[in-house]
Amino acid sequence: MQRVDLAGGATIAICALIEFRGGAWGSDGLILYGTTSSGLFRVPASGGTPSPLTTLNASRGEGSHRWPQILPGGRFLYWVRGDTPQNTGIYASSFAKPGEPVRLVPTDTNGLFAPGSDGKGYLLWLRGGTLVAQEFNPSTLKLAGEPHPLADPVARVGIVGQMNVAVSTGGMLLYSASNVVSQFIWLDRTGKPLAMVGEQGAYTSAFRLSPDGRRVAAVRDSPGARDLWLLEAERDIFGRFTTNSGLSSYPVWSPDSRTIVFSSGTSRNLFRKDSSGAGSEEPLAPAANPRYATDWSRDGRYLLYHELAPDTPRHLWVLGMTPEGKAASDAKPRPYQQTRFNESWGRFSPEAPPRWVAYQSDVTGRYEVYIQAFPEPRGRFQISTGGGQYPQWGAGGRELFYVSPDYKLMVVSLKLGTDSVEPANPHQLFPLPTLDNGYSPYDTAPDGQRFMVRATAGQAAQPLTVIVNWPALLKKGAPAP
Repeated sequence: MQRVDLAGGATIAICALIEFRGGAWGSDGLILYGTTSSGLFRVPASGGTPSPLTTLNASRGEGSHRWPQILPGGRFLYWVRGDTPQNTGIYASSFAKPGEPVRLVPTDTNGLFAPGSDGKGYLLWLRGGTLVAQEFNPSTLKLAGEPHPLADPVARVGIVGQMNVAVSTGGMLLYSASNVVSQFIWLDRTGKPLAMVGEQGAYTSAFRLSPDGRRVAAVRDSPGARDLWLLEAERDIFGRFTTNSGLSSYPVWSPDSRTIVFSSGTSRNLFRKDSSGAGSEEPLAPAANPRYATDWSRDGRYLLYHELAPDTPRHLWVLGMTPEGKAASDAKPRPYQQTRFNESWGRFSPEAPPRWVAYQSDVTGRYEVYIQAFPEPRGRFQISTGGGQYPQWGAGGRELFYVSPDYKLMVVSLKLGTDSVEPANPHQLFPLPTLDNGYSPYDTAPDGQRFMVRATAGQAAQPLTVIVNWPALLKKGAPAP
């Protein structure tokens, strides 16, 4: 986290961040910020070590506290992602007693506080696709009256629980009415479209092709839910795969395509399920910290994942697996990469057993792509130049693909020796027709000649809407349905 004077000058580092979901700068010189898998934190704006303000309530199935806003009178507003729609919503508490929150409304996006022209305060939040305002007293943390509609439709970023709305203390309201939709598309090595796959939708998080390239496991957002769906690429048949808590992500196929491992629930632990859809979702090596699988070795023996622990960077771990796609009974997760830097998005080389792992690390201050030996890491061969993320191996391990900082798909030819990696200079294949949402935007066909891309290009830019003096709508608006 950094700050800079509006008059100019150098940026000043405030603190190191592992995760971040919204911040608020208080008049007392403290900054309050949210996280993706823990509570709220405070840190001095002058710089220092963050300290926890709130903790997750396990009895309510809380998974994270996000999008804080400081209220008058020593209180604050924030959004809670829970394991059920009833536990997900807008909460408020006092700095004196942060462990005694008040739930205001259940909703799958954040809320905003703003003063009205009548001397009262209001909570702005989404009811469906309608932005509403309801009288709210920040001193008593109580709502009053009925919600009044302000705008419809209003967009949201469902994957992070944020409505696309900003409000000022002077009566100005800014919002977007357009939700970003995407569609899967096959591209060749020049970026030429070959075929559209499936229907348009709010596809978020990571997606993965099955080892035979015939099916896609994708995360699809809908109000109040985020589930895995399976798409048959050739027949365009799309069906829901998970129905547990609506918080599933990071699918990884077993090499025989019979099992899918994914992260799920507010704990973001690993689960497994038969890809046929039969049976239930079974926990896989439960842990206290969130785990996100990124690859399964071709011999079926190893699962690679990164773990997100409080106050520590992301690290790469390996879990031993059985031929049936379950965790080996005698195998304990072991760290593969565990430094003071972030290491994530690991991918095994295609041999059986694997000899190498490609991954991304910010050891230089920005993400670059590296290769190290497996099962024990030896050496560190930098593959990308000028930044890179989301590595994937080509057929036979002769190439490695990755995404550049300006969102182009890059390729590097490799010569793999017994204990050495000789990369050629990276070169661009094509610009990716998609938006950067923090997840890999592509997957590679088994032959390395085609790429499945989550495409968002071609959508017309939508204007933002400004409402001047939005409190005037409260006088003539009827209660929201």
